[in-house]
Amino acid sequence: MTATTERPKFGLMDQGWAAAETSDAETIKASLDTIRVADQLGFDSAWIGEHHQRRDDAAFYGRIPASELFLAYAAALTERISLGTGVRILSTTPALRTAEEMSLLSLLSNGRAEFGVGLGSGQHGLKSREEKAAEFRRLLDELLAVLRDDPALKSPPLSPAPPAGLIQRIWAAARDEPTIDHLAETGINLVVGQAELGQVQAKYVRRYREQGGTGKTRGVRLVFVAPTHDQAIERSRAAADLYYKLMGGNGYHKEAVEKGYLSAEIASREDMLLHINFMVGTPDEVADQLNSYIALTGVDQVDAMAQIPRLLPADVHESLRLLQTEVRPQLIYDRAVPPPYVEAIAAAS
Repeated sequence: MTATTERPKFGLMDQGWAAAETSDAETIKASLDTIRVADQLGFDSAWIGEHHQRRDDAAFYGRIPASELFLAYAAALTERISLGTGVRILSTTPALRTAEEMSLLSLLSNGRAEFGVGLGSGQHGLKSREEKAAEFRRLLDELLAVLRDDPALKSPPLSPAPPAGLIQRIWAAARDEPTIDHLAETGINLVVGQAELGQVQAKYVRRYREQGGTGKTRGVRLVFVAPTHDQAIERSRAAADLYYKLMGGNGYHKEAVEKGYLSAEIASREDMLLHINFMVGTPDEVADQLNSYIALTGVDQVDAMAQIPRLLPADVHESLRLLQTEVRPQLIYDRAVPPPYVEAIAAAS
């Protein structure tokens, strides 16, 4: 098999999460420090999550509600890394305001901005997934119309003017067929997140391609790398336990168990990590896991979620160094043969 000659992108994803005992200032500083380290190491991109409202009853919660504001500051601290919203919840602001912030961030970052957009959990009080997804498609179309200066809007042109290629740097998170089909039709790139298993995400990527989607696809995986397997397990233990406390038995994990993708019982530490899609190990071990994920899903790019609550900053930065210098060179995106995820889906169904 022959690997693609174009060097695939390799990015960083940071949700800006922190446990309740960690202050907002500490959390934001940690995220900025991680992005600066990623820039120095040569990562291609860094995305930051958007979250709203305090959640003192939760194991952890996000601290960055205005991602463009955060990224404008991060742009002044970095030199080359692309900076992205991961993801911007379109229902929080009118389309005009969202488009203005996108255009301004593109200028402030000297063209280094990317824009992940998504559904969010509270779209105007709508209840069902179908209603929320339909509203997201409407909001996305409204945003695209503003960015394209659609005459039907009968409004003055956007200022600052959107730079060339801005729409091509929009990525949308989607998991329902109508929205995936809409992304394929409108030429928007597809992103699949951390929470779902690869065999589930593979169906989304396949659907996007089958519907004529010509944009890029990217996936996110939670990873932690250390020089030895035992070091990786021990240094990530407290963080993995906290992450499982919030994610285990809920949402996508619960769905995966109910559909038979995961067993209901957890027999070992490695089994628990598998249940929360947490890739932990040596550079070779994590490279093998990432390559399996790439082959299964068919994504064009992987972003590493390298920082979650209770990982020590020094360990996170060492993990980033190992990811860039020892894991990334081993990643294989093969386009010479049909993607193997089709067979993998059949085997998992």
